[in-house]
Amino acid sequence: MSIITLTSDMGGTGHYPALVKGVILSLYPAANLIDITHEIQNFDLMEAAFVVKNTFPAYPAGTIHLIAIDPDTTDDNTGLVMKYQEQYFIGPDNGVLSLISEGQAEKVVVIENEGLMRKNYPKSFRAARYYGPTAAFLASGGTLDEIGQSHQMRELRWGAPSYAGNCLRGKIIHIDKFGNAITNIDRHGFLDIKKNRRFEIYVRNVRLRRIVNTYSDVSKADALAIFGEGDMLEIAMREASAAELLGLKVHDMITIEFNG
Repeated sequence: MSIITLTSDMGGTGHYPALVKGVILSLYPAANLIDITHEIQNFDLMEAAFVVKNTFPAYPAGTIHLIAIDPDTTDDNTGLVMKYQEQYFIGPDNGVLSLISEGQAEKVVVIENEGLMRKNYPKSFRAARYYGPTAAFLASGGTLDEIGQSHQMRELRWGAPSYAGNCLRGKIIHIDKFGNAITNIDRHGFLDIKKNRRFEIYVRNVRLRRIVNTYSDVSKADALAIFGEGDMLEIAMREASAAELLGLKVHDMITIEFNG
């Protein structure tokens, strides 16, 4: 039984996700449909990419991931299928797929097979018109070559931290549901620069002098730095929302100054 996951900004209470599932099941009833989330902030490519990038490694080879986050409503963007790490990703050509693969996609094709298009749905509703039918087609044994020709997808990048003058500078790339601010600074890069030196972390009006191992290392509502999921540095608060109480937002800069 083929697994198809769904990630979108369509909301969990409306009818749109159910409609897309119906399209898939009408074409391939044996599909195993799994909702990752439909609560992505409207049109937020980075949030969608972050969620899928940190979710798909848990799934088996051959899993198909449908990603419906598409602020672009031009008629010529029907959608893409990307093969990456033996799994398949279906979504718009707006950079979201490139954020997941970080330039390492094995193959990318454009959806151009007329037989995969459900023209009774508007062009703006690509999840039902293109992505769902394409997911069902792949799940039933279809191939990338049958879907369309190879395509050079639009590239976006998370951006790498920079280091100069004893300062490591990064940025917040994701705010999770608990208000934790996840940065693009990873443990390995941090330790490689730190060595045996002391450091101070600055973000907005917050200054931190250590990175804790667990949330219980600080008092309730205290700010903290911790290496979380994927070994990425997070700015958080114990039992509180760092984003709300500290005013943290995606793209905010974070600076780590090293002494000695």
